[in-house]
Amino acid sequence: MKTILFTLLFLTAAATLPASVNPSDLIVRADPASHTLILRTTTGIETPTTLKIVDAGGLVLHSSKLEAGDYLSQRFNLDALPTGAYSVVISDVLSSTVQPIVITAEGVHADAALATRTFFPQVNLKDKLLTVNYLNATGHSVSIRLSDGFGNEVIADRLPGTTSVQRAYSLENLPAGEYFVTVNSADVKNHTTSISLN
Repeated sequence: MKTILFTLLFLTAAATLPASVNPSDLIVRADPASHTLILRTTTGIETPTTLKIVDAGGLVLHSSKLEAGDYLSQRFNLDALPTGAYSVVISDVLSSTVQPIVITAEGVHADAALATRTFFPQVNLKDKLLTVNYLNATGHSVSIRLSDGFGNEVIADRLPGTTSVQRAYSLENLPAGEYFVTVNSADVKNHTTSISLN
């Protein structure tokens, strides 16, 4: 099968996507008067989002959902969170923001400079044209794999170190059916999206 590769303008594709929570929009602080941890966003949530508080061992201590239009504004009793290291994780379909925090007897310490944001690959299929857009912050190599419903590899593409991935693949010669697009990089391990060809 002959695969036609196109280079797409990532900015054009990204302009149509809603923004997810930016680390600079997340406020983490303690309220000594009520002995609570306060989590807030300075902007509204644009897509359904999940908030998690995770301990240093990876155990999820709290999970809640936020809908489009909501603002994050929650308090957590510090007595329920023993001293130690935690992560506040805010994820949606576009990205995941992780803010490390440390709870001590003196309060909560959250350095905004330590917050990270990982973008997820955006996979779209329109008129048998498959597009993959991905902001690869680490700049390491990226592999893109298309497999059919039986696990047979149809397309394998490996890109050397790049920070912006914009790929397009013509699927006109493929039979109808269920396919799986898997993007693998240093930041995103085996991010798989299901697509259906009619």
